[in-house]
Amino acid sequence: MANSFVKSKLKEEEKITRDYKSKSSIYTIVASIVLIICGFGIIKSLDKWSIESWWLIILAVCSVVVILIQGSFGVIVDRIVKRYSEIILNISDELDLSKKNIRNLEDEKKSLISSHERKEKCFKLTVKSKTPFHIVSSMFADWETSVFVEAESFLKNKQRPAIKAAETISEFRDIKNIATRERKEMEYKYLFLLKVFPELKQYIYDEEALLHLGDYKDFEEFKEERDEVLEYVSPEEYKAKSEVERNQLALDRFKSGKKSDWQIGMLYEMYIGHLLRNNKFTVTQYGIEKGLEDLGRDIIAQRVENGVRKIYIIQCKNWSKKKLVHENVVCQLYGTAVQYELTNIKLAFQKTEVIPLLVITNELSDMAKKFADKLGVRVSIRKMDYDFPMIKCNINNGNKIYHLPFDQQYYRTQIKLPGECYVSTVREAVDKGFRRARRHMFES
Repeated sequence: MANSFVKSKLKEEEKITRDYKSKSSIYTIVASIVLIICGFGIIKSLDKWSIESWWLIILAVCSVVVILIQGSFGVIVDRIVKRYSEIILNISDELDLSKKNIRNLEDEKKSLISSHERKEKCFKLTVKSKTPFHIVSSMFADWETSVFVEAESFLKNKQRPAIKAAETISEFRDIKNIATRERKEMEYKYLFLLKVFPELKQYIYDEEALLHLGDYKDFEEFKEERDEVLEYVSPEEYKAKSEVERNQLALDRFKSGKKSDWQIGMLYEMYIGHLLRNNKFTVTQYGIEKGLEDLGRDIIAQRVENGVRKIYIIQCKNWSKKKLVHENVVCQLYGTAVQYELTNIKLAFQKTEVIPLLVITNELSDMAKKFADKLGVRVSIRKMDYDFPMIKCNINNGNKIYHLPFDQQYYRTQIKLPGECYVSTVREAVDKGFRRARRHMFES
């Protein structure tokens, strides 16, 4: 389109130029003839001057002026035409460049749309996927190498494109993208493994322990053999101390150390259960035993008071001071207590009372207090104290085994049978004839 426009304009210019030159030539010829005639007339009238002589001189001068003007105009017109042609050619070049830039922008737009669609697809897959390591690492690699995309686009679309340099940048981008994706995928998996199995940290920094992993046939054997105590004591301490000393040291550090939210909640339930047992309650650690299926009943405690069997449906909340307990918790506890009463209390026990009890470490919101008063939900504020008997002494098929709070079977182990108990120290458990649950590495 630009070329046809330029050709039409140049043709118009050539026509205008031809027309002007033809007319200019006619004017010049006529003026020259007049000048010659006037010259002859002036020569003849040299001996006698008259008015006709002066008119001839004036006419001759006019002819000379016309000839000079036509010559000057010719030069000016040539210059104007030349400049006009240059302007048209520049416009043509700019139009061609604009068309090229538009095509490049359209290509870039398509590329961006494609990239956006791909990233949106990756995002949706990441949300749905249960193992999103590959997808997330690909997204990270794309973001990391975006600078190469910008450099490549600049080299292709600049005024003097550098195609070879852009292709080289594209090759480097692909290499960098693959390397980054593989590195991040391994990093995500590594961090996930450390989160799920924090005890693996010791093998990262201890080469001797890392090489020791080769002694196991499979991961199940490793889980069975590993000692969780190593999460709280160093390998040097583990080897230097006796079993009782290192286990007690690990327990002390566990009590004073940082814990997950889940551990904080479970230990608070155990602490409340300990207080209830001290007050002659029969305690079922319902939340610990049932897990997510506890229906909001962390503890079921009962005892006979003045001839009435009272069953306390207890929910425990060990929350920070900044987080108030709201009315939804009160309503849930009330509902689960009613459901328990309707499905578990038989007619044989007419003198039975089911009492919803909320045990918390902070305060209720104003609305939650109103709900508790209206629904008859009792509230007890009890701060957490980690100095209580945590060690579970369990008898399993005649084997007397004690479990520390970070052992695998700790929360699944129930203390119900005669001879089973909770103790505060490892020495106390050993003196009662209990031992650790399994054989452990490094003991030999």
